Amino acid sequence: MSKIQIELNDWLYNAGVVGLINILRHNEEKVKILNKQCIEIDSDQLQDFEKKYFDFFIDKYLKFTSWYKITSFEDYLEKIDVEKITKDDIDKLNKYIEYLKPKVKLNSFKSAYLLANDASVDILSEEKHLKKISIGKKQTLQDEKVKENIINNLNSIHKIIDNLCKENLKRYVLSKNIIYDVIANFWGGVSFLHTSKNNSDMYSEYKEYFVDGVVSYTDLDKSKDKYNCFTCNNTLSKLSKPIAYELAWINKTGVDMSRKSSHFWDMKGDAYICPICNLIYSCIPAGFTVLKGKGLFINKNTGINTLTKINNQSLDNVSSIEELEENSYFNIVDNMEQGSISQVSKEIDNIQIVKLNSQNERRPYTFNIISKDKLKIINKHKEQLKSMIKIHIKISKDDYLNLYNEVLNRLYNGHNLFDLIYKLIYLNLNGNFKNTVYIDMILKINNDLIGGGKMSTNKIDDKVISNCRSYGYYLREEYVQKGAKNKLGGISYRLLNALKTKNVARFMDTLFNSYMYLNKQIPARFAEVLNDKVKFQTIGYAFLLGLQGGSGKNNNENEKKEDI
Repeated sequence: MSKIQIELNDWLYNAGVVGLINILRHNEEKVKILNKQCIEIDSDQLQDFEKKYFDFFIDKYLKFTSWYKITSFEDYLEKIDVEKITKDDIDKLNKYIEYLKPKVKLNSFKSAYLLANDASVDILSEEKHLKKISIGKKQTLQDEKVKENIINNLNSIHKIIDNLCKENLKRYVLSKNIIYDVIANFWGGVSFLHTSKNNSDMYSEYKEYFVDGVVSYTDLDKSKDKYNCFTCNNTLSKLSKPIAYELAWINKTGVDMSRKSSHFWDMKGDAYICPICNLIYSCIPAGFTVLKGKGLFINKNTGINTLTKINNQSLDNVSSIEELEENSYFNIVDNMEQGSISQVSKEIDNIQIVKLNSQNERRPYTFNIISKDKLKIINKHKEQLKSMIKIHIKISKDDYLNLYNEVLNRLYNGHNLFDLIYKLIYLNLNGNFKNTVYIDMILKINNDLIGGGKMSTNKIDDKVISNCRSYGYYLREEYVQKGAKNKLGGISYRLLNALKTKNVARFMDTLFNSYMYLNKQIPARFAEVLNDKVKFQTIGYAFLLGLQGGSGKNNNENEKKEDI
């Protein structure tokens, strides 16, 4: 038995370290933490690691696999009584058949059938018997031919599900699901993802390429080694397998040194890694949390305990990557090593948010830095941000704006939210967005953002923002009572344009004329901020928001559009 020490490094390696820890702990293996930056495992823990590897992914992502979507339909089938079947049941059955038929014919499924090596499995034959249930104009659900068709389909579906639930086939189908839904987003071209290994046993292939090399490497005499691992500086006796590995197999990060030697000094590639790092990098997918082709990893180098805790994401009751991301921020605060939110300023310093989008082939990874001040803002407004996650606003025929993403992206990049507030009020004036409560939320989030520093004088008390909104609301009421509601649209557009261009004089001129029409005095609050354009924009947008008549309550759900 040999001891293997592994230290934190950059974000990619850290994701692999977290992944390794997740896999071992999921299989009830202890991981010794030597210090905040270093862990130690025994080489004995790598016994059957290939099984531990896939078991982790299968248990975490089971409900997101096509295997689960196919087999979980069994519960619904058990409730169907052919004598009492409804049109609703027929529609569900037809949708299920439409989903099932192409899935069980996928090459990945066919490969799993071969690997299971079970002569009793004949899913492809049963699939051919499946046909969508059609009912003629002169037929009813109780016609014998219709009932016979339904029964035949139900029998075939039952047989397919029974086969897929056979333990050996289940294991291979789920492993194939995991490979293509999760793992292939991060790496490929080697082991079971090499094009020549499509029909090979993924467990054996993983063991051979990633595990066996580590076990033999730990037993080697390294006293005469003359090379070093590019990542961890372990010594290497030669720059070829099974002692040294290239990084080209890691998606969009590694370099194929046989083809791209120009990346290196004197055209000599030195980016070779040891077998231990090779294994670590294979665990990157287990360090990320993946949902619908998108992934998230929070890189925080203050300690292994915190790093693993903030990346320990449950997928229960989560339907989008935005919800996952939002939960991560609160995890960061809740899992500070000192166990107190009051310690955030000491514990957090520029946390790196790494996001994967597998659909973006050119640039699958994006990186954002979130400071402790921004995290405090997110934590303070977490309920408001949570309410924005599923708000999608139609801005053109096929273009929707996701409110949560728009706010978070500006927070990441240190941009204020005035341009977003302008856009939302413009959409409101055109009748395309009626939930002004969200604009009020964003205005207050922005107020905290621009007034973040202790020495900042830009922040306005939230009560002042509410008061300025009420000024606009009551001005609107008086215009309505006077029968001059039609004038409000023109006033609103002029005020909005003045705010966009930060033209204080034009805004005040429009405001003055609006109050003069009613023989009213302008609220003194506006005069107090004439020389501060940031404060002026804040109370100006608050006033304009009130002028639209919004009471601050969420009274329209039409903007909601669920992610598909």
